[in-house]
Amino acid sequence: MKRWLGVLLCLGLLIPAAPVALAAEEPLWTCEEEGGGYVTVRLPCPQGEGMKWSEQSLLSVRYRDTGEPVPLTSGYIRGFLFATVPVEQADRPLEVFQGERREGTDLDVARLMVRGLLSGDPDGDLRLEDSLTWGEALAVLDRFLTRKPEGAPACTHRGSHGWYCGYVAAARTAGLLDAPLDPDPAAPITRAELTVLLARAWEQLGWLQGEPAAGEELEVADREDIPDWALDSYRKLAPYGGTWAYRETGQLAGDGAPVMEAVALAGQAISRGEAMDLIDGFCSRPWYPNQLAIDLGLDRGDMPVIDGSTSSYPFTAALYGTLFRGQHPRMPAEHSKSHQSYERLIQGEADLLFAATLPSAQLLERAAEAGVELECIPIGYDAMVFFTNAENSATGLTRAQIQDIYVRGIYDNWSQVGGPDAELLPYRRNSDSGSHALMERYFLEGGALSLSPDVHNVLTSYAMSSALTDVALAMEEEPPAYAMGYSLYYYYQNNYWVLDDVTDRELKLLNIDGVAPTEESIRDGSYPLADHCYVVIRADEGPDSPARRVAQFMLTEAGQAVVESAGFGRLTPGAWG
Repeated sequence: MKRWLGVLLCLGLLIPAAPVALAAEEPLWTCEEEGGGYVTVRLPCPQGEGMKWSEQSLLSVRYRDTGEPVPLTSGYIRGFLFATVPVEQADRPLEVFQGERREGTDLDVARLMVRGLLSGDPDGDLRLEDSLTWGEALAVLDRFLTRKPEGAPACTHRGSHGWYCGYVAAARTAGLLDAPLDPDPAAPITRAELTVLLARAWEQLGWLQGEPAAGEELEVADREDIPDWALDSYRKLAPYGGTWAYRETGQLAGDGAPVMEAVALAGQAISRGEAMDLIDGFCSRPWYPNQLAIDLGLDRGDMPVIDGSTSSYPFTAALYGTLFRGQHPRMPAEHSKSHQSYERLIQGEADLLFAATLPSAQLLERAAEAGVELECIPIGYDAMVFFTNAENSATGLTRAQIQDIYVRGIYDNWSQVGGPDAELLPYRRNSDSGSHALMERYFLEGGALSLSPDVHNVLTSYAMSSALTDVALAMEEEPPAYAMGYSLYYYYQNNYWVLDDVTDRELKLLNIDGVAPTEESIRDGSYPLADHCYVVIRADEGPDSPARRVAQFMLTEAGQAVVESAGFGRLTPGAWG
């Protein structure tokens, strides 16, 4: 839905600034939420860029004709605010304003007050330590959804009457109080009951993306105490931060800080202050598009399904971080690993891969059988590297020596390859890993050769992180023994910290054919195992498909910035764009 909104204002912290008018012909970005009941609008506020964070926190949006605040307003995002309003109100002009902070309140509470969600009792007392009642919860959530309290209905409940009657009636009409909820408005609300209300409110807004996986377990210490009628709501909200409390386990972390665990405390009452913290966290849409996403036409949630190798996950994280703010529903929590991700792309379960290696001969054969042609587009630099224990005096190997070690199995001592008199312990990767695909490319002649079953004391690392830790931990002093393994240059550099979790032993990279692996030698190709990293799509992707648009974006200046921020080497100028 496209709508034109009127003049927007951005007001100063204490003294109103001069109105900032947009040109009449400038349209604003809008998006109708799923279900059609609400519309999200982006409003510019360039003055916010020069404000302190505490000042930005009090920027909000209101209806220009009445001054009524819009409760569902995002935080300040790169010169913009986003407001979500009922679809029937979407044509009313909006303006950005900056609210004032009541003395003695923290910023979270002040933000809720500015948005019109919290006002306190008739004396203005917020009573944040008191238990939240059902009537108070429904009043806040009715404002949250911009529902008006309905007149003065006969809202008797267990013989009680009160100010909350209109809010109860409005919530019931809106479906917030469908079974099994049957509240006493004057009674405290439990954390489980509030969780159900929040999940139902988000469903009405169209902000819940899909259903939780069947049987998905919640990572919460008191899972067994969550009643069955609330369990689905907890699962729906868990990807967006959940409604957990946290408590100490009695254990200490390595830095001496207490270890905390998430708890539902489902049957406990919740204080007004705690409830407001939870509600504040759910006042914003799960994700908002940045300008690049809008320019690419990827601002409506139609991102391609992305997968890839373990080492290439930083690409996905950096891409989503560049295009969006918040928890986009299509951002994967992890990649499926190299071989599996290629299989998913071939089968049509994924639309795009970030890959550290080209597909193996086996995968190309699998694609041909499925009638799929893969298009591999270089987007940055990476390289295969070999490493050993830092105490090992050996500094490098030749490609021929590596082949002799892994393919022919003819060495069992570092002295045989120019190193010290110490046992040589070669680690390899599992055959369906991206690192093994590089081994196949550089040392197994495209699959014509195999790793030797006679390799001396050979061991397999089944994860990229364990490829580092296995080698570090394998070192022996009496008699001396040093391990070696292989991985990708940027994975090694960006994930060296994993060693700190298991050992104080260090590793070092080995020169290959006399050339050290560095960003410069990888970029200029002098390092013999230098290669690219890739974005991979099916060749029949249309010219305007989301996958094709992302692939093309990665070759722009902004896309190369994503490559760099992901921790990889951007292409040489002139090789892209």
